[in-house]
Amino acid sequence: MKKIIVLILLVALVPAYLFYQKNNAKVEEPAKEMVQETTPSPVATMYSIADVEKHSTKEDCWLAIEGKVYDVTKVTTSGKHPGGEAILEGCGKDATVLFNTRPMGSGTSHSDKARSSLANFIIGDLSK
Repeated sequence: MKKIIVLILLVALVPAYLFYQKNNAKVEEPAKEMVQETTPSPVATMYSIADVEKHSTKEDCWLAIEGKVYDVTKVTTSGKHPGGEAILEGCGKDATVLFNTRPMGSGTSHSDKARSSLANFIIGDLSK
C-alpha cells in the first residue's frame, strides 16, 4: 500500500515540478530582455567646430545645427536630398542659419518632417 501511495505521489509531483520549471524559465527570459532595452544610452559625444570642419566634402559631410552634430554623408553621397546639392553648402560648418532659412530655395525654414529626420543622423553635441 505504501508503495502505491509513493508511486502516485511521484507520478503527480514530477510532472508538476517540470511544468513549474518550464513556466518559470519563460517568465525570467522577457525580464532580462526588458532590462537590456531600458539600459540608458551613453553620454553624448562632444565635437568642436574644428572637428566638424574636417568633414566638409560630399563624400564626408558633417553639419552642426542648433548645437547638435550630424553626419549626413549617406544623404550627400546618395543624391537623394530633396534640395539637391544645396546641402553641400553646410558641409563642415555650423549650418544652423542655412537650415533655418534655406537661402538657395524658398528662404523659409525646413519642415517639421525634415527636422525630425535629422534624428537619424545625429552623432553628438557641438561644444561651445
